Amino acid sequence: MVANAVMKAAVLECYAELFKYTEISRPIAKQGEVLVRIKASGVNPLDIKIQAGKADHARTKLPAVLGIDLAGVVESVGGSGGVGHIAVQLARALGASVFATGSASNKRIIEGFGATAIDYRTMTVEEYVAAHTDGLGFDVIYDTAGGATLDASFAAAKYYEGHVISILGWGKHSLAPLSFRAATYSGVFTLLPLLTGKGRAHHGEILREATKLIEAGKLKPNLDSRRFNLQTVQDAYEVIESGQARGKIIVDITE
Repeated sequence: MVANAVMKAAVLECYAELFKYTEISRPIAKQGEVLVRIKASGVNPLDIKIQAGKADHARTKLPAVLGIDLAGVVESVGGSGGVGHIAVQLARALGASVFATGSASNKRIIEGFGATAIDYRTMTVEEYVAAHTDGLGFDVIYDTAGGATLDASFAAAKYYEGHVISILGWGKHSLAPLSFRAATYSGVFTLLPLLTGKGRAHHGEILREATKLIEAGKLKPNLDSRRFNLQTVQDAYEVIESGQARGKIIVDITE
């Protein structure tokens, strides 16, 4: 790998503007890093917020090549994540009975991954807690939406033993429903090991265990049938922003 090699990329030069399809210098793996030839990349809601300039916590410096999810081949080594459907499969692989909230249109997908679907639009929190737990509440609740969904999670936790986990818990919320149930809460910031290096070794352990489940056929991604490339990456972002995605949006990377 020569130092002046270049690669194609969709670059964000200014917030709230379109991507620029161009050539940039190919990075060289330093100590503790690997260089990956990316075959495909996924688009996440966080990427949408970064493009719009509404994700200061991501610490993105422009110009930047966005994208957190990737699949590819490691080319060189330096001198030394729809989160919800994956969470369902992980829980199922560990032997848990799983319930998942979603709209009626997603019922088939939810049940296809082995969970019992709960239509949150037609049932109140009290109704589905009563229907599925005899009013006791759920043992563990994994929130991927934040906002009102996190508030509902607090009200749906099991008395004394319930625990709520959220990847979007930085809003303002009343802890009263959680406290009245004597339940607990924790937040997950998946970028922390990548940004700070803290917990990176444990992060690697988690990924190795996930790899075993993938190889055993117990963990499969739900993919949107549409495909995009670097020149149409803006279209991929618009699909996510419009809420029309029906699974993970994939951007094929070819040079």
